Amino acid sequence: MISGDQYRISLRDGRAVWLDGERVHDVTTHPLLRKSVDWVASSYDDHVGSEHPMYRVPRSRDELREQMDVLLSSDRTAATTAGCMALATAADQLAAANAAYGARLERFATECRNRDLRVAAAIDDTAKPVRIVDRRADGIVIAGGKQHVVGAPVVHELLVVPSGRSEDDDAAVACAVPVDSPGARLIASTTAPRAEDDRHHPISRGHSISEAIVVFDDVFVPSDRVFLAGESAQAGALADTLNVWERARAVADQADRAELIMGLAQTISEMNGILDVTHVRDKLAAIAVWAKMCRAGWEAALANAKVTSGGMVAPDDSYLYATKSYGGQLYSEMTHRLHDVAGGLVITCPTIADLDNPATGDYLRKYLRTMEGVSGEDRMRIFHIIRDLTADTYGGWDKVTNQVVGGGMHFQQMATLDSFDMAPARDRARAAAGIIS
Repeated sequence: MISGDQYRISLRDGRAVWLDGERVHDVTTHPLLRKSVDWVASSYDDHVGSEHPMYRVPRSRDELREQMDVLLSSDRTAATTAGCMALATAADQLAAANAAYGARLERFATECRNRDLRVAAAIDDTAKPVRIVDRRADGIVIAGGKQHVVGAPVVHELLVVPSGRSEDDDAAVACAVPVDSPGARLIASTTAPRAEDDRHHPISRGHSISEAIVVFDDVFVPSDRVFLAGESAQAGALADTLNVWERARAVADQADRAELIMGLAQTISEMNGILDVTHVRDKLAAIAVWAKMCRAGWEAALANAKVTSGGMVAPDDSYLYATKSYGGQLYSEMTHRLHDVAGGLVITCPTIADLDNPATGDYLRKYLRTMEGVSGEDRMRIFHIIRDLTADTYGGWDKVTNQVVGGGMHFQQMATLDSFDMAPARDRARAAAGIIS
């Protein structure tokens, strides 16, 4: 398995990336994109010399829990790569279309594992979906765009998957495309802080991952990297498998995030000297209930994990849908409560550079200190993380991303209804009413 430095070298391949209207010639040295590169590189270093768990398809509940714990502690491209590895378990579903597709998908997963490659899932279509524009004896040519491709500028492979069934057979295309392929162009975005001194951005300075709209301008894909080429009946199978991992990571992260918000609300209330105020306790109680329910939903999804036809153990979709819907609907309300107990310093607190400056630092230590045991510097750092996480560029991106991932709020509700096991509930209602079937 490669090191972080070897990973950096692997990205210097001439990939066509643009950010803020300018061509990025080296993502590893760009002042904004290198934040994502450094995060991914740290994940490589954490597992150098051993296989990263993202490449292992979980075959038991214990393996599933272990993998999810690792994915949450790794950069976000580890989760997208794990989802792509899981696609190999859908090989049997593609056999009805072409027996070669499943074998190709398995070979691609093996190649990624052996070479320690990161993969981004390109699912969501732009206004001009990706479709086959030419068929050749040795492969296909694709054109179109995919949006919201997490990690695209800093991974090695793009796994193109149809977003769902389409009346256009040529849009039912799934394939693997190296990021540096001729004709592949990435228009990137990032939440990495733009401040020259970014120490007052404790989350986003080290945990921002770049995204991109990916354009395929007549990109040739060899046959051995094509997993679907016009078979619309199988188009939904791949996206469904990928979306399970997207939802799973989002729900697991939601549970962790809810507990962090609870901790921040309690800590800043204590530092502000208002922990025992009645309305503050009411707000903390509401956050506590929300955090517990988010955790309970994720634990239920793990406890009720299902075995797919391909032998993979995946969290129960019904619990994932319900928990994601519940947690997402209340997120804005809970961060509102956090901001209310924290106060205006969430957005007006000075920077670490102000603390370091001899002309201003002593004033900040004096006037931000509230009581014995609460230093001005510690209080400042809590304000910084609250702002960065919930009230700044990264916080906005994180909120919207978690809200829309896996289909959005309405979809999560409808999917919960559709996946609900109605037969026992209906039988219980009839029995309670004394109706004998």
